Amino acid sequence: MWLWWLVVIFLLLMALFTIIPLKLEFYYCRRGHDRRLLLVIRTWFNIKYQLLPGKNPDGQVSLISSGRLVECIRLGLEIWPALKFLLRRTRLCRLEWRTLVGLPDAAHTGMVVGGLWSLKGTVLTVLYRLVSKKSTLPEVAVLPHFTGSSFGLLIHCIFTFRLGHIMVTAVKLACLTGRQGLKRILSFIDSFKG
Repeated sequence: MWLWWLVVIFLLLMALFTIIPLKLEFYYCRRGHDRRLLLVIRTWFNIKYQLLPGKNPDGQVSLISSGRLVECIRLGLEIWPALKFLLRRTRLCRLEWRTLVGLPDAAHTGMVVGGLWSLKGTVLTVLYRLVSKKSTLPEVAVLPHFTGSSFGLLIHCIFTFRLGHIMVTAVKLACLTGRQGLKRILSFIDSFKG
């Protein structure tokens, strides 16, 4: 009899565990040579885990190689059905995307500002078709700086999803890619750490 109670308690705890909401907060700010990146994961009772990126010793920005880019695209297409499942259940609580741009010639600045508005509109249309329909509207701005060369960027996003959806996505990834595919995904992620 006590074994049944343990099974029931275990199942109730697992059910509670799967409905825990997680908030993923991404903040990136760039103004001139100053860059800030912050990634925070929060759960109930304001328990949070903050990831701060490591800095390059030489301070240089490392660009992704063309071979690495092709590998990213190939891997993304392979795991897309599982990611689409997670994105459909992800709620975008906040999206702030501001860009400051300026070129020496005011006419060129105007053309770049128009192009950025077009690009932002396209990206946001695709993003909002993928995430949950309960998402909030974005705060978007492109600010022209007509008096000189400058560039500034601010992206602040807060995504909310349930831990159970991540578990289902992991199972879908395992079914899609198999054991060798999971090893390849993990080795690919590890390659960015070092």
